[in-house]
Amino acid sequence: MQWTNNLKIAVIENDIVTIGKLIQDIPAFEDIDEAREALALIQESMKLVDEEKTKMIETMKKMKQTKAFLQNQ
Repeated sequence: MQWTNNLKIAVIENDIVTIGKLIQDIPAFEDIDEAREALALIQESMKLVDEEKTKMIETMKKMKQTKAFLQNQ
């Protein structure tokens, strides 16, 4: 299925934007194996999104610290 292949590529490339778009448009699966594969890919996608979220939070904290430091100079 093309949707599954696109999600695989997005996961491999860590393409969070494409992952988000694909997850918003999940197709109906007629084959249980395809549904299981999609579920596994979605779970992996969620891990990637959580990792990116954590990185973003850390970056924002560092930026706030740098801003505070520079303002006190």
